[in-house]
Amino acid sequence: MRKLIESTHVSLGGEVGSPQEWAFPYLNEEHNDYAKRLLFAADALLLGRVTYEGLSAAYPTMAGGDSGTPGDFIDRMNSIPKYVASTTLREATWNATVIDGDVASFVTDLKKQPGGNIIKYGNGSLDETLIDHGLIDEFHLLLTPVAVGRGQHMFEGVGAAPALRLAEVTRFSNGVLLLVYTPT
Repeated sequence: MRKLIESTHVSLGGEVGSPQEWAFPYLNEEHNDYAKRLLFAADALLLGRVTYEGLSAAYPTMAGGDSGTPGDFIDRMNSIPKYVASTTLREATWNATVIDGDVASFVTDLKKQPGGNIIKYGNGSLDETLIDHGLIDEFHLLLTPVAVGRGQHMFEGVGAAPALRLAEVTRFSNGVLLLVYTPT
């Protein structure tokens, strides 16, 4: 069975909703290596509408090196199939399909198909459904040494918080901690 891995930037205050405002200075070579390994071990992305809209506006116009993002990473992001959970979108571009019907059933079926990992970037209302149905296999939290207290916080709206076990810790030279948690 394929693994669903959520990768999320988190500030010290637990904020996850605006990493574009505080995470970019920390996206160094170590981060790029991690992000590349994660993405190249996957063959699908699962995205909520907000994350999809942000990424689909940015990646198709990027050129490798200009943005500080390696070209092979950009190519992979643009080519990998994407599945978007949304109640408002009816169609998508950027090699994406809007999930029609029950998201939990769709993701359950997707995980049963042969292939690599499924990556979910960001944290939002889609997590409520995924956590409620026990569908996330790993949480990759990039704890960034920035004090941001306002904004959207990790697991907002999630009813029963999942019990997690710390499976791995990687410390980047710039102070970012990659914390990998798995449900117990």
